[in-house]
Amino acid sequence: MQRSIIIGRPTITFDTIDSTNDYATSLVSNSNPNEGTVIWAHYQSKGRGQIGSNWSAEAGQSLLMSVILQPRFLMAYQQFTLNILASLAVRSALNSFGIQAQIKWPNDIYVGKRKICGILIQNILQGKSIKNTVIGIGLNVNQNDFDQSLPNPTSMKMMSEKTYNVANVKSSVCEHLQDYYLRLKEDGFEVLKKEYLDLLYLKDQESHYEVEKNKIKGKIIGISDLGKLQMEVEGEVREFNFRELRYLHK
Repeated sequence: MQRSIIIGRPTITFDTIDSTNDYATSLVSNSNPNEGTVIWAHYQSKGRGQIGSNWSAEAGQSLLMSVILQPRFLMAYQQFTLNILASLAVRSALNSFGIQAQIKWPNDIYVGKRKICGILIQNILQGKSIKNTVIGIGLNVNQNDFDQSLPNPTSMKMMSEKTYNVANVKSSVCEHLQDYYLRLKEDGFEVLKKEYLDLLYLKDQESHYEVEKNKIKGKIIGISDLGKLQMEVEGEVREFNFRELRYLHK
């Protein structure tokens, strides 16, 4: 069976917008957009990161996009599956440009110890199922200079010393999102979870973290089906929600 391409058709493009995720969620609330609709902006004046943080990028130098999906085959408790989907897709797109990346739980994309991409996922639930999803992606493409408050940013250009066509990068991300979305439908959660774990930053490595202002040493060993990070700390397996744990880089 031929698999039709839907992600990126249509694409709604803006020179400037407050936030592609805000526009996408408003579109979902007030109309019935096609699944796979992409909102793409060259600049965001109020770009959003995880839990209220901001995402800043120079105009035209980064990929700033949001994708509307309708994963109604997923139950509400399976929301973390979409973090896995988006992370794997962006990582695979970067790999297609020769940039080797890993996934920092839950869904940041890292090259070495530097962050190249952030992902923000917003789900709209209906009963026990997921009705609509907006996947926001902020990928640093050609940017060289970053806000000094950011601890460890990098970009595709900084990693490869090449300049990229942002539209081509967008097309690649859409293509890989489409591929992983169809794989999720066909193969299920466990196949994608295994690939995600294989690419998880610092997995099976002793490293330092901060939990409730206390420094700990632990080893990431996996994630739960609900997306909690599983870590071995002093011989005990502990689980952490997002924002309960902070990575400490030497």
